[in-house]
Amino acid sequence: MGKNIALTLAVIVVGLAFGLCITITESNAQTVLTDVWKDKEYLGVANKISVFCITQNRARRIQLEDEFVRQLKARGITGIPGYVIIPPDKMVEKEAALDKIRSLGADAILSVRLIDKLTARTNIPEPTPKGHAESTTGMGFYEYVYSPTTIPEGEPAYLETLLFDARTGRRVWAARSVTKVDAADKKIVLDFIGGMIERLASDGMIK
Repeated sequence: MGKNIALTLAVIVVGLAFGLCITITESNAQTVLTDVWKDKEYLGVANKISVFCITQNRARRIQLEDEFVRQLKARGITGIPGYVIIPPDKMVEKEAALDKIRSLGADAILSVRLIDKLTARTNIPEPTPKGHAESTTGMGFYEYVYSPTTIPEGEPAYLETLLFDARTGRRVWAARSVTKVDAADKKIVLDFIGGMIERLASDGMIK
């Protein structure tokens, strides 16, 4: 019965909000992917990832980044929590942050941030032409750290997950998703992180 309710919830989200969406996994029907983009020319596989979970809640940020690192480690991938690079209570210049990420040996940067409903309903834009720095969708992990979005009470959590090549700064993978139920629920958060990591693996971005 509970499984049927969860699957029905996913169908409602798909039908009312986004048209064709992709459930991360059947057991994690609370979270639905609304769009996924991958740089088809990118051949790299990330082995060491710096993770930024962008939220105003300091304790929640640390918890989320640590959980990403834990689940990546379970796959044999080294994760670096973003708070080691940009502490929640300090201002760090962008170039200094990038230098530290690279000095720690990270080959990719993963960022997760809240987005609004309108953004979640639109397709993920292509990045700017090669040879140019990304603009609004580029190394956004830095800008967003200092201006995180909040969730209106009673609203679903609309999220954007981005993967950047640490050397070039290019966005190489992106996903937008909606979590219909309480995003503060620990199991839902764990399942969301696991689902994103599984999708990165299935798209060949990590091993």
